[in-house]
Amino acid sequence: MEMLEIVHADTGQSTGVCLPRADAIAQRAWCRSTNIFILNHAGEVLCHQRSFGKERLPGTWMTHLGGHVAVGETYESNARKEIEEEAGIRLAHLPLVAWRTTRVPEVRLWMREFVAVLDLPVEAFAPQPGEVERFAWCGPEEVVRRSASGESWKAGTHGFLTDYACMRAAITAASTTGAAPTAEHMHVWHPVAA
Repeated sequence: MEMLEIVHADTGQSTGVCLPRADAIAQRAWCRSTNIFILNHAGEVLCHQRSFGKERLPGTWMTHLGGHVAVGETYESNARKEIEEEAGIRLAHLPLVAWRTTRVPEVRLWMREFVAVLDLPVEAFAPQPGEVERFAWCGPEEVVRRSASGESWKAGTHGFLTDYACMRAAITAASTTGAAPTAEHMHVWHPVAA
């Protein structure tokens, strides 16, 4: 049984209370979670369709992976675990750039968001049964178009255009310290017109 650490709504700091995941969700207790965006050097986003058996947003296409941070996990260890579980990819060697931590009152989460750059064909990703139906690389324009078309999409976490620009800036900044791909690769990326 997965246990979640309950955190203060205003600070995201531990309260010292732990609850089983189902109880924490049922009680709408404040918890921690991760979102991981995977981009390639062409600027495409690894998107996935959620399993049709999911309790929340079944069949919805998402631009990020992730999940609740369990007791004993850090944000980063959880992010790496979620990528491995949901996509079948082990990223122990790959830099994860933490680019935002936000408080999301609607779902009562303190959410840490990461981005990684990874160039693999979509067939290299193995969907986790019961979690993910399939994967697809989508350019930013396609994400915006599909989100606006009325299809079942959850693009970004606070608005895809803002998220995409922030991720690009975070990767570019991290590249100056050697923590991410070099800035020379970024010339193929371009912002999406609003």
